[in-house]
Amino acid sequence: SRQTRSSPRRRRAMASPPTPGLPLPPNAIKAFLAPPLVPAMAPAPPARPPPPAAGSSDSATLIPLAAIKRLIAGETGENKMGADALHLIHKASELFVEKLAAASVKKSDGETIGYDAVAAAVDDEDQGEFAFLSDLVPPTTTFEAYLAQQQQLQQEQQQEAMNEEA
Repeated sequence: SRQTRSSPRRRRAMASPPTPGLPLPPNAIKAFLAPPLVPAMAPAPPARPPPPAAGSSDSATLIPLAAIKRLIAGETGENKMGADALHLIHKASELFVEKLAAASVKKSDGETIGYDAVAAAVDDEDQGEFAFLSDLVPPTTTFEAYLAQQQQLQQEQQQEAMNEEA
């Protein structure tokens, strides 16, 4: 004898609740009470490992090595650097970013580090570690303060010009 398979439409019809007044198909109650078929779910991805502690020699890095290579290659696209030198520059870059972030956290006033906190860390005269960044990260100012500063510079230049003429 030949076995017949019920179509998905028939299985769905069997799994729906019976309508009052209509005769029940065979196995209707069993199909209605059976747990629904759920496709197998993929396992959850593993949790992301925490970042390595400052100063640790863990092989996980905060800055991708490819980014360091691109910076070194610059516009020429040539990377003529040994693996040891590349590793040292990579590690030094990570330490620099960690130190700047730590100094910025000390200057921040909330939960996040904003531009003002980074600019304050760069402008900190007591430390002076990041003074070379002062042109890249100037402190914020209002437009009125900027205009006043420009007027003062113009007056100083005019006085210097008058002193040179005399």
